[in-house]
Order: sequence, then structure tokens, then C-alpha cells
Amino acid sequence: MKVKDIESQRAREAKELIRREKQLQARNNRFYMIYLFMVLSLIYIIDEIASTISIQFQSNIINEFFVQKMGMEYGEGLSISSALGFITYPVTLLIVFYRPLADRFGRKPFLVINTFMMGLGLFLVYLSDNIYVYMLGGTIMGFMVSHDMQCVYILECSSEKKRARNYALIKAVAILGTLLIPLLRETLMQNKSERWHLVYLVPAVLGFALSFVALLFAKETNTFLVNRVKYLKTPIEVRETQSREEKNSNAQGGIIHAVKFAFKHRQLRFLMLACCFYYSASLATATYNTVMKESALMTEEAITMALYLYPVGNALLTFIAGLVSDRFGRKVTIIAMSCSAVVCYSLFIAGSMLGWTPLLTGFAIGGFMGSYWGAGDTIGGIMFSESAPTNLRSSVTVINTLLNGIIGGLATIVTIILLPLIPKATFGYMYLGLTVPGLIGAIFIIWKYVGETRGLDLKKVTGAEWDKK
Repeated sequence: MKVKDIESQRAREAKELIRREKQLQARNNRFYMIYLFMVLSLIYIIDEIASTISIQFQSNIINEFFVQKMGMEYGEGLSISSALGFITYPVTLLIVFYRPLADRFGRKPFLVINTFMMGLGLFLVYLSDNIYVYMLGGTIMGFMVSHDMQCVYILECSSEKKRARNYALIKAVAILGTLLIPLLRETLMQNKSERWHLVYLVPAVLGFALSFVALLFAKETNTFLVNRVKYLKTPIEVRETQSREEKNSNAQGGIIHAVKFAFKHRQLRFLMLACCFYYSASLATATYNTVMKESALMTEEAITMALYLYPVGNALLTFIAGLVSDRFGRKVTIIAMSCSAVVCYSLFIAGSMLGWTPLLTGFAIGGFMGSYWGAGDTIGGIMFSESAPTNLRSSVTVINTLLNGIIGGLATIVTIILLPLIPKATFGYMYLGLTVPGLIGAIFIIWKYVGETRGLDLKKVTGAEWDKK
């Protein structure tokens, strides 16, 4: 590096060091953590709504854009809709450049930006009168919900003993907040299929408002500040003389550094492999509305009733996953929740196909979602984060998001081929059959090759703790 460039960088870092030290030394109000977690809970509600709302209106969307406007059969329209999702993949890949920025510039800016953009995506879908505007809004939502910056906040602001419990508790509250969807279906939408757009408006406005609340009241996490100050206090000359291995370990974010780091350490290598198996089982999480509407022939009123109990089952199993995780460990949680997912989805199929009360059907599919993502978040969210150092934590979790997209995309190709060929009444059985093998593979890898991460101090994790000496 040239002398002029070094001096310029030194001046910039000196200013940043003063700012970061002030942030680190600032005393928080004794109620700060309470209202921080309240704000994070509300943001998480928007995240959960943006993640699930298009799934819960899947049949309405397919019927409007593909059946009514293009004259397709439902199965063909669902297959084409899945195929169109691949068009957004180049945008999704921008995550490899976007998310690592949080390891360089901090967590707060991206908490604010992500929340605002989720609101924008919801608002665009509300305005959509054709498939192109809908896809634009859906792409923005999909891109932003994949970052989960509120999750990084929760993990870095919680103690070692209560980290998973706090994460699960806040997520459970957020899931209960999605009761807003069936409430809006019954009031604004009035259970009329053609009025589904209106349901997107209220969470869009909430997303805009909460982004400004986060801007005004959320502070940067101490975990990030401690690591960043330590980095800035290290002279540039010392950093330049570090070995390549030291530079990779101390890098302040970046997907290339994260990938090198992940493949170098045993723990992250096997976590990536476990994620590949686990995400191959994710198809059932995005198709339950179609199973209820097209396979079980449930009415809009019955689906709305089911969706009132969906968040309850989801939140209950999510919270149980957090309690089990902090009490018995991450590995036990993954096994228990994976088994629970299979049981709950089987009950969902039985309930919907045999005409049980919609409330039980909704509770069962909610239990499946809470179980599946309770285990999935433990693997790809908590264990990934707990197995990486602070300076690469956000960047390493990009790998998990990419694996979710890649493996989910490959699994989608299978359904694109199968959907037009099988009767609508068998959709649920097909999804269950595609779910079980992936769960079994992930359980085997986690139990045999991945080390436990419960109780680790995130400020001290190096990633090498599980490497064979």
C-alpha cells in the first residue's frame, strides 16, 4: 500500500475510532434492553409477515395471475410460478456483497435499511395489477428477509445462557404477530379472493414506521463495537505484516474471507453440509396454502379460520425449541424439532384431507413450521453464528442463506417437473415424501460430526475450537 493511501486510511480510521469509542462508552438507560427487544420484536413481526404472506395467499396469486389472466390450469400455473422464481436469483446473489457490509459498517444501518425495504416490497405487492410488479415487490421482500439483522442483534445482545431462549421468545412473539394476516383477511379482504392485495397495505405502513423507530432508538451492538475498536487500534503496518491466515481470520467482513474461513474449519464445513440436507426438505414450508385450497378444497373462510391457529402452533413450537436449546443443547433441539416437524405435517395432511376442524389443521401446519424452522434456525442461524468470530459473523451467515437458495432452487426444479403430472389431491403426500430424507441426513451429520455450541462467549469464539489438533 502506498504511503499516501496509508495516511488517508489512518485518518479515516482515527475518526471512526473516536466515534466507535464514544458509542461503546455511552451509558444505556436501564430500560434500554427492554425497549430494544420490543422494537426488535415488532421488526421481527414485519419480517415474519413478509416471509409468509405470499405463501398464505399462494392460491389467490396463482388464480389471479395465471389461471384467470393466462387461462392456465392451477397445477401448470403453480409450476410456471415456481420457474419464474429463478429469474430473481441474480438479484438474490447480491447478498454476497450486501450482507457482509454489516461486519464493516455495523449492524444498525442495515437493521434500518432492511426494515424500510421490506415495507417497500409489501407496498409494491399491494399496488400490483400484473405479475411483473408483483415479482418486483416479492423480490425485494425475499432479498431483505434473508438478512435477519434483528436476529444478529438478539444473539449479540443476549447472555450466553439465555441466547437461544431470547431468540425463540422474540421470534415466538413475532409469529403471534402474524395473526394480523387472518384478521385482515376477515376485515379488509372480507374473505373475497379478489381483494387479497389489501392485506399487504397495513404491514407495509408498519414497516415504514418501524424503520424510523429503529433509526431513532436502536444502538449499535457492544459485541460489534468491541471487535471494531480492537481492529481500529491495531496499527495498519501491523495488519500489513500479518500472515495470510491471520488476515483471513481478522478480516472485517467479506464473502471471500468468510468462505475461506468456513472451509478451513471443521465445524463450519459440516454445518454447511447439514444445511444442504436440511434445506432440501424445505418445500413443504411454502406450499401449505395450495394443499388446503386445491388438494383439500377448503373454502376461503375455512382457510382464514385455520390461519388464526397457524401462528399459535408456530409460536408454541418455536418457543419450545428455544427452551430445549438452552437447557439440553443445540444438537438435541435439532433432532427433537425435526421429528416434531414430520409428526405435525402428517397431522396437517390428515386434518385437511379428512375434513377435521380448520382450527386443528391450522395448528398442525403452524406446529410444522415452528418445528422445522426451530431446527433450521438452530443450524443455520444460531450454530453458524456461534461457530464464527464477530468480525466474520454476518458474512459467514451469508453462506447459510446461499445454501438455502441453491438447495431450495434445486428442490423446486423437482416439483416443477412433478406438479403437472400428479393429481392435486396428492400434493401434500408428495411434499411429505420429499421432506423426510433431508431431515434424516441433516440429523445424522449434526449428531456425528458437529460440536455443541451452547454457552459459548461470542466475543471469544475463534472458529477453531472444534478443529482436530
